[in-house]
Amino acid sequence: MAEEIATILQEHRRSGLSLLGFARKYQLCYSTLIRWRRRQSKPAGAPAGLPAGSPGFIPIEIEPGSLSADYVLSWPGGRSLRIPPRFDPQTLNRLLQVLEEQP
Repeated sequence: MAEEIATILQEHRRSGLSLLGFARKYQLCYSTLIRWRRRQSKPAGAPAGLPAGSPGFIPIEIEPGSLSADYVLSWPGGRSLRIPPRFDPQTLNRLLQVLEEQP
């Protein structure tokens, strides 16, 4: 069973689809995929208090001159979204839901 889960998650990564889009396309349970991904991504030796899938610390580099008042969300594959500071949170939530549904 663990090998099947690993294969499915690997296919998701290769697909370029959001997890929701992948679940819909292959008629899989979205919440099950989330649970599998969290279990698989929990690093060995992670503190017991952290839930599976907790990112911990992620090193970042800030390029000189790249700071602005905008927020930028970036996805693997190069897609990014620049969000001005006063963007309406409800509108942003609706936009993110639409983006997650895109194949």
